[in-house]
Amino acid sequence: MLRLVGDIDSAVVAEFEGRQGRRPVVVGAIDAGAVTFLGSAGLAVMVRYAEAAAGVGRLPVLRAASAPVDRLLRTAGLEDYFPRSGGTPPAGQKETGSSSTP
Repeated sequence: MLRLVGDIDSAVVAEFEGRQGRRPVVVGAIDAGAVTFLGSAGLAVMVRYAEAAAGVGRLPVLRAASAPVDRLLRTAGLEDYFPRSGGTPPAGQKETGSSSTP
């Protein structure tokens, strides 16, 4: 699992890649529920990990995504690129066809 926490900007990504290397490993899930800021470099990391998984015939499940992550995925047109755990809709959106009880 790739777990992202806090501000994921270019400096954090550079530090991560310095330790981990730029080549992603195949992961089955991404947890971005605790991200407070996601910059383009952080999004690029998510995409590289998803592409590595796609290379073996699957995409990692997005187990959790904070509002900043959902916002950037929506802006970049990548909402559907990351399948959600249990079909959970992006933060701030209701599931299609679901009803709410007051």
